[in-house]
Amino acid sequence: MGRVVRSAVVSKGNLEGVADDEGGQNGQGETDSKDGDGYLDRVAKYVPAEVVAFFIFVNSILVNAVEKPAAKALTDAVAAESTDIPGQVQAAIYKIEMAGISVWTISWAVLFIALAMTPVYLKSVSDAADNAEAPGANIVMSMLAFPFWAYAVDALAFRPWHDGALASIMLATFTLISGAVRPEYINSVLNLIPGIGPKQ
Repeated sequence: MGRVVRSAVVSKGNLEGVADDEGGQNGQGETDSKDGDGYLDRVAKYVPAEVVAFFIFVNSILVNAVEKPAAKALTDAVAAESTDIPGQVQAAIYKIEMAGISVWTISWAVLFIALAMTPVYLKSVSDAADNAEAPGANIVMSMLAFPFWAYAVDALAFRPWHDGALASIMLATFTLISGAVRPEYINSVLNLIPGIGPKQ
């Protein structure tokens, strides 16, 4: 099974009269259809699991470095009935440094690097069959999914505004909706952009 969600339609091949047992040319140069991935397959494949795993690992290192100062800042802010609790937590995190660089800055850098690597990774793991359709839909959906997962795993960059219950609700809602998004919906738009949409 490929890493990229498969649509329910195969584009017309370049060769006519070539039989294809997997749903390509039917022998008369016409295009046959095939079954695409179902709802549950789409839900699973839209999750940028490998990138999320990398992010969880790096984020855990950053969290360990600021856990006590951030917890103390949160406790002090609550005790003082502060009206800017996120601001005080952020200030506490910003004071912690690694090699002279604020952990707060590093946390945002890691977040953006992971987000930027999502399309690169998906493109690199696409097999020959995936490339026949292009992973454009997966890239779009996975990049949309990543911030929800980052918030759900308590990304340090989002720590001042993190709420566990809200994170669960947001992730569950996105996951429910993502499965209903078929790749052909997104590819129909991406196909208008040269080099990005499905190959014909």
